[in-house]
Amino acid sequence: GELDELLRLPRLKRPELVQFPAKKSERASNDDVWSACGAEYNEYTNPAVLAARYGFAFPQTTAAEGNALGLAEFQGQYYDTGDLEAFSTACGLAQTINVSKTTGGNMPSICSGGGEACVESLLDIEYAGAIAGAIPLEVYYSSSYSLLDWANALQSADDPAPVHSVSYGNDEAQQTGAAFMESVNTAFMKLSNTGISILFAAGDQGVWGREGVIGGAYHPDFPAGSPYVTAVGGTNFATASTIGDETTWNDGGSGFSNEFGRPSFQDDEVTNYLSSASDLPKASMYNASGRAYPDLAALAGLTNAYLVALGGGSNFAAVGGTSAASPTVAAMIAQINDLRLAADGSSLGWLNPALYTCGQSCFNDVTTGATSGGKVGGFPASEGWDAATGFGTVDFAKLSACLTSN
Repeated sequence: GELDELLRLPRLKRPELVQFPAKKSERASNDDVWSACGAEYNEYTNPAVLAARYGFAFPQTTAAEGNALGLAEFQGQYYDTGDLEAFSTACGLAQTINVSKTTGGNMPSICSGGGEACVESLLDIEYAGAIAGAIPLEVYYSSSYSLLDWANALQSADDPAPVHSVSYGNDEAQQTGAAFMESVNTAFMKLSNTGISILFAAGDQGVWGREGVIGGAYHPDFPAGSPYVTAVGGTNFATASTIGDETTWNDGGSGFSNEFGRPSFQDDEVTNYLSSASDLPKASMYNASGRAYPDLAALAGLTNAYLVALGGGSNFAAVGGTSAASPTVAAMIAQINDLRLAADGSSLGWLNPALYTCGQSCFNDVTTGATSGGKVGGFPASEGWDAATGFGTVDFAKLSACLTSN
């Protein structure tokens, strides 16, 4: 019902995921990458750190005709140019982050009050914009949270962006029922068939979801469990402030859907994981025949949280969550679309079958940690695909080569 729709909150409602304001660093560093947004913030992840780890074009200076990156924002999560300019200037970006199109309205004055107002949308826009560079950025806003309304609006839009990132969601059990989830899934399928790639944050409570440790089983996320969504999980650097191996962020959303069955595109990977991984949870904790997620991951944890400009450009906050990982990965997909479109190809559309065809060799494997949600249990990372971080994190050179060759 309408009331249920309005009560669904964005990912970033857990205050421990926002450190406000960002602490000034006392860590001496001559490393240009960690100091790219200012030496005083050299303990936080920034766009240059992400580029150094994942290898995407930075700056992205071209934009093929028809390319764009869309971001969905809900429930009072607005943005303001003051923060986008402050972030662009502090981080020395080649061009100032700019939203080329806003659907649904914007109230930038909300963002200038400081505190945590606008933090979700600014996190999305600052990192998607920094990585997408010259590729146009589009924001789709709604004051109420309905993924069905959002998907239907995209279907009827003129020239919607070919990639969309959404940092919102909650548990399957918190939806109005199976019929609602299936209707959203069908809408996502239709979008996928029109050449649109949909990426969602996988969640920030590990396997336990928003419901927490109740009921004797894990609580899978919706819509991360939809087969037509590419679900983005979370990692941390294995060694703080060191660009290199990553480990599972224990709060990264992961699991097996209770609503959607395992799709054929991931059957081999999931079968291998369930038969070979050690320390798997008890079988009663999850639906082994369900769609497994995440599909891949990116930095999201608080070991080196993301630096975000807030408060009309007057403050910087440190933010964690798969809310950061999803726009980061979506912007990389937008770069790959740019290569395809520039070569007179098509946009990628439904991403998952192609990702699983490209396979493990296109990713940095994450083999340590588990998605316990800071509590108990969870799915362990292992060699190859796993239900903690999927294939791991993007190796851009390899993934772009694979996704542009077919």
